Amino acid sequence: MGSGAILRLGLAVILFRIVLSEQSVGAVGFLQALNMGSQQLHTLYLVMLLGSVAGLAVSALTINPAHLIKPLLISLAMMALGAWMDSHSTNLTRQSNMYLSQFLLAFGGTFFLGPTLVLGISGVLANPRNMVSFSVLFGITQNIGGLIGSAALGTFQIVREKFHSSHIVEHLTLIDPLVQSRLQSYSASYSSVIADPLLRNSQGIRAMATAATREANVLAYNDVFMLIALIAVLTMIWISLRMLWLKMTTQPQALAPVAPAASPTVPYSGVQSS
Repeated sequence: MGSGAILRLGLAVILFRIVLSEQSVGAVGFLQALNMGSQQLHTLYLVMLLGSVAGLAVSALTINPAHLIKPLLISLAMMALGAWMDSHSTNLTRQSNMYLSQFLLAFGGTFFLGPTLVLGISGVLANPRNMVSFSVLFGITQNIGGLIGSAALGTFQIVREKFHSSHIVEHLTLIDPLVQSRLQSYSASYSSVIADPLLRNSQGIRAMATAATREANVLAYNDVFMLIALIAVLTMIWISLRMLWLKMTTQPQALAPVAPAASPTVPYSGVQSS
């Protein structure tokens, strides 16, 4: 396995780990932004665990050394579908609405491990001394991909939350009758505990600001989910184009006719037998 192949394999593993960060940064962060505690997410964690175990089991039962790229594409397709499903979340979304999408992400996140390991090991069989280097590379790329995914997606979520928050606040003006009606409803909810109208109005404004922040977070996480789906799709396209290029460049060489070997000629000695 050349240095180029090693770099491509490492990049593919990093991209897989970035996409898989949707579970820790995206789904869990989204539900926590909706004020859900860890006690309410036990079932979701169980679904993720079942998806991971199912992905490993199916990968072990169906792996074929002659067809290692197809499982990678299937894994990316499942993770892209799961992230796309999560990108339609609202402030009414609960953990039960994300069971299927998180199962797909967990399944795809482990289904690719077997083919990836076989691809790497098959490349170093010619020189077993590289086995240790491959093992270190695989572990490092796993960690780097997870760190990049958490940092990049977390930063992207914060940036998009600020963008959506500013956009929402621009439209929260008391001139708008809908805003006035919503403010009155928020203020009225405190009428049983606050007698002062000014304090009720102040609490209503705070409640509206909290709702605006929550909605901005929901929209930001939807952007994160869509970005993850886009990364998965682009990774699929990159791997497919690479395999197509290898097929087009290697097949003509394999089908090229081999020139026949020239037969040895006996030099003419100039002596004729009688």
